[in-house]
Amino acid sequence: MKLLKSVESLRMSVRSIGANKIRSFLTALGVMIGVGAVIALVALGNGAQVSVQQSLESLGSNLLIVYSGQPRGSSLVRRNTSNIVPALTDEDVAMVAGLGPDLVSRVAPESTSTSQVKFENYNTVATVSGTTDAYPHIRNFHPIYGAFVSPADVDARRTVAVIGAQIYRDLFPAGGDPLGARVRIDGVSFTIIGVMEEKGSSAQDTSLFIPITTFQRHITGGTKYQSLNIQATSTDVMAQLEFSIEQELLRLHKLPSMEVADFYIANQLDLIGTVEGVAGTFTLLLGSIAAISLLVGGIGIMNIMLVSVTERTREIGVRMALGAKSRDVLAQFLTEAVILSIGGGLLGVAIGVGVSWAAVRFAGMASVVSLDSVFIAFGFAVVTGLFFGGYPAYRASRLNPIDALRYE
Repeated sequence: MKLLKSVESLRMSVRSIGANKIRSFLTALGVMIGVGAVIALVALGNGAQVSVQQSLESLGSNLLIVYSGQPRGSSLVRRNTSNIVPALTDEDVAMVAGLGPDLVSRVAPESTSTSQVKFENYNTVATVSGTTDAYPHIRNFHPIYGAFVSPADVDARRTVAVIGAQIYRDLFPAGGDPLGARVRIDGVSFTIIGVMEEKGSSAQDTSLFIPITTFQRHITGGTKYQSLNIQATSTDVMAQLEFSIEQELLRLHKLPSMEVADFYIANQLDLIGTVEGVAGTFTLLLGSIAAISLLVGGIGIMNIMLVSVTERTREIGVRMALGAKSRDVLAQFLTEAVILSIGGGLLGVAIGVGVSWAAVRFAGMASVVSLDSVFIAFGFAVVTGLFFGGYPAYRASRLNPIDALRYE
């Protein structure tokens, strides 16, 4: 019997909604927009977070960078290197490498300078980096053509260079094989031995790599390094490795504390954690703003349901006179509200997923739809229907049958 009543209540609710199609659609529209906005904005926030994480991970895996100079935050990329006084030595490199294979996988010293690079009638400005053969493995940045600087190149101080993708386009606009071509860097002739993969980053694509010993001889004339690129054996030991390097460098540089240190350490995990925290807060803010439209949609449902109760007062009186109980009337109007919210929620899910797909397909934005956001948004839509449809349904169920029959 209860099942039959429930089925009949559902049929009556569907007929009532179908009798006012436009009004029902407009009622559910607020829920549709709210659910769609929550899903789409959270997806865009997640996409931005993933995009930044991938960008950071493309700089290298398990990466620590020791920089010369006073602390300047946790950035893994320093744009301006012209005023950096090299403070790191061969003894520092040996110390890091000597921390053992349980902590350190690879270490590559590096010094950089901005220089004019010329080839025939073409020239460009490049970030010239002196480093060793370990650099590509640490920074996840490899030559796509030719080879990188080798240990023999470093030992022999050879004048060889590996150019970035943008430098290749600038110096060889007509294409062609650059290997073996001679370019001039600050008046010194270098032979191109490789071309780096394209990263889509101006800082990386405009880089040019030469042996660190060659850099010291022809570019700076000094023996110290601006930075050390260090690859930890795993993410689990990065905090321990950072602490060990900090303490050993203070000892080697005869410094009492980090407050007066001539170096600082950038930890990839710290930066990723900071970015995740900011991105998570941003995504939550976007989702919360979008959720407000769900509340507006719920208010719209309550408003229309109250109007519906008023319009159908006489109908309610007839049903009660024929034996319908208050709970039957309550169930009918509550069912109508839930159907509107579920229908709006389902369409909203489709809209949100569609907007997320369109953002990736046509706008080139990063977007990641999470099942959590879909279920939460849809569940919130159902709860909205129950909550805001509850009062109109209760009001309808409390009508006096005699007064309802007399209503005009």
